[in-house]
Amino acid sequence: MVATFMHIFDFIRIHASATQAALPLIFAAAWLQTLAAVFSTFSKTMIRLRTASVLANVFGLALAIVTLNPATLLRHVVILPIDLMRLQQMRKLVARVKSASKSDLNVDWLKPFMRSRRFDKGAVIFRKCDVADEAYILVEGEIEVPEFGLVLSPGALFGELPLFMPERTRTATAACRTDIRLLSITYDQFEQLYFQNPEFGLYLLRLTVSRLRADVARLEAGESGPAANSIRFE
Repeated sequence: MVATFMHIFDFIRIHASATQAALPLIFAAAWLQTLAAVFSTFSKTMIRLRTASVLANVFGLALAIVTLNPATLLRHVVILPIDLMRLQQMRKLVARVKSASKSDLNVDWLKPFMRSRRFDKGAVIFRKCDVADEAYILVEGEIEVPEFGLVLSPGALFGELPLFMPERTRTATAACRTDIRLLSITYDQFEQLYFQNPEFGLYLLRLTVSRLRADVARLEAGESGPAANSIRFE
């Protein structure tokens, strides 16, 4: 029993001595963690917040290792990978939107945030004057827009413009010409992505304007049929 207590005392004495020697490192890690946490509090975008949170976790992890604090160590080991993953996801999203707004108007970057839905032939997705709360990408089948004489084919993005309009009502009806599968995203999700990173909203607006200009160019050229697949309507 006495030997056990002596071993415990020796461990505490050695650890205390090591801790005393590492005090400058401990203070530095604590201050850096505090500064990163304060910076994250005042960050206005999700990317900056996540970056600051990653730094705070790195410094906190170092502090936990030096002070042999298992609870703090476990916390940072769990949170750090999550912050890194979310930061990478947001960076990829912004990069994809930037690319889409400058090139071929592709909206594949949006698909991971959308949910898949199916409609039978003859079903109406929305009617003219309905309140708009979702945007869609058609994956399979055909959708008819009688007011404009359009038939949408797979790859068409539609229903997104009311997001930028105060009344948010549909100006046309979208009916299923065949059995269809589409992807949908709510305007609330759009807004969440925007608030997480305002750059997303800027690039999304540029993308929408680019698509509108492409529609106008096609109409002025007198194109119809499949070429009118992406003409905007609400």
